[in-house]
Amino acid sequence: MEIQTDTTGEFARVKLVGELRREDADTFTEDVYSLVAEQNAKVAIDLSALSMIDSAGLSALMNLVTRARLSDADVVLVNPSAFVKGVFEVTRLDTWFDILPDMAAAEQRLMA
Repeated sequence: MEIQTDTTGEFARVKLVGELRREDADTFTEDVYSLVAEQNAKVAIDLSALSMIDSAGLSALMNLVTRARLSDADVVLVNPSAFVKGVFEVTRLDTWFDILPDMAAAEQRLMA
């Protein structure tokens, strides 16, 4: 998995490319958790190029969002691929995560 991070704007943009699996969960945690450590942080995670996610990947995303909520930070998921969207729907996590269709909607939501 590749993690592309852009922190130059008013909120951090993270793009996940490839597969978020058990062997990638620790790397994801190390690279992305620091972005939500500060109070009122804002992060958009682009899932459009994430082709696969397993239970460990779901757990890593859930832990990130939980950590963000505890520090009054805000994390949104953006444009999940068809497979990832299907996983969210089957697990009913589509009702737990804040999922937006594109980065423009994420910007509008995070800057409101």
